[in-house]
Amino acid sequence: MIPGASRDQRLLESRTMSPENLIRLSSPEFSELLTADPVLADLRERLVSRRDFIPGTFDALLFPGNERIGKLPVLPLTAAKWAFLWILDSPFVSGKNSVSETDLNIFLFVLSCPDLRKLQIPLSRLPAEAGHYMQTVGMEPAAILNEIRKMIDSAFAPLAMLPKSDSAPEDIFYDGFWLAWIASIAVKESAMPYDRVVHDMPLSLVCNLYVAWRRREGIDGNRIRRPQNGEIMDRINARVEELGKEFLKSFKSQAASLKFAER
Repeated sequence: MIPGASRDQRLLESRTMSPENLIRLSSPEFSELLTADPVLADLRERLVSRRDFIPGTFDALLFPGNERIGKLPVLPLTAAKWAFLWILDSPFVSGKNSVSETDLNIFLFVLSCPDLRKLQIPLSRLPAEAGHYMQTVGMEPAAILNEIRKMIDSAFAPLAMLPKSDSAPEDIFYDGFWLAWIASIAVKESAMPYDRVVHDMPLSLVCNLYVAWRRREGIDGNRIRRPQNGEIMDRINARVEELGKEFLKSFKSQAASLKFAER
């Protein structure tokens, strides 16, 4: 094993290659290339561990929430809150715009709201009413953004068990039809009233019930399963090997050019 090599660089050590090439692939330059590669970064993000399933398990147990973002007590993200954020054109839902401090404040306001049905202010007043929530949290905006994204990822994590579609992705409207459709399935699967499913049931549990319904109905055959780290690691290995070959090819090309210039 070459001292100082990163984990991704060590993946290449088991390959049959010359000591010179191994040394080149252990260089800081190649390490920087691996760190900056967006494909590898995306694959590493997809790796799952046991702790990734814990928030969704608490939601499925319907334990009373004691969650906080910084100093702010928050409640689970629900189907109602997600649809409400869609109405507000939140970039967390649409993904179309960069996230502003106003967007962060509004998302925190919605998360901490016990019951959207009791909201007594017009939507036009919402930015002003929510203006102090980031201050209550007591964290930097980047840290708040990270916590919110983790909560959203956890809410929709069960859908990762569904097989990937070959068709082009369509725009999703989280409107009344979506709400009625997804909630009606959760109502049948859980035997809970519609209003509890929409306003109280964590969205992660709604998504889990949706996946369970598809599995029971045989809609996806036997293709519903948890994301497999083994498959992701195979893709990481293949990408590291691909980048290693390109790096060595570039190194040899530079060395040949240097020799030609010295003549």
